[in-house]
Formats: sequence, structure tokens, C-alpha cells
Amino acid sequence: MALGYKLILAPSESVKKMLMRRMAFGKAASLGDELKAVSWGAVLMVQGTIPEIFYAADIGAKISPVYVAEVMGNCPQNIVSMAFVGNIADVRQVLDALKNEGVIL
Repeated sequence: MALGYKLILAPSESVKKMLMRRMAFGKAASLGDELKAVSWGAVLMVQGTIPEIFYAADIGAKISPVYVAEVMGNCPQNIVSMAFVGNIADVRQVLDALKNEGVIL
């Protein structure tokens, strides 16, 4: 099954704050500092099952220097969201790699 995805270019400050809060859920407070240092040129959000998400995260982390984080939610069906954050070129490189692998259509 293919992952659902959305590409956000130049995310607004409010979207960045929402994502940072959900990516830091249950983590040390210092993660917020780490997220502030990340380039927020683009965010690729992907959604799928746990195995699909981890496979996509591995591909993205290997292909491009993006920040990869699980986006915590409250779905009872184990549907998980992941965010790839970085400059536009790096995030697009992840999107292209996921398309080439058939993870995203």
C-alpha cells in the first residue's frame, strides 16, 4: 500500500510550532532546541502503517540530510505520521526517492 503524503513549502510559524510540539511529545525538553536549529524550508508529511513509516524514514534518512521525526497523534488503528524537515532541495530529494521506491505514488 502506498503512503499518503503532503509537501509543505515554507511552512508558517504556526505550523512549525504545531509540528514541533507533536514531534517533541514525550521527549526531553532539549529536543525543542534541536528542532529550532533545523532548516524549515519544506516539510514532507507521510502517513501509513508502522512498517511503511519506518521503511520510508530509513530511505529518507539515507538519501538526504533531513531531520526525520515521528509526528505523534492519537489514531487507534496504528496509522503513524512522519515528518521530513529540511531545505526544499533535500526534502524534494526524499520525495523523489520514496516515489522511485514505490512507497509513494
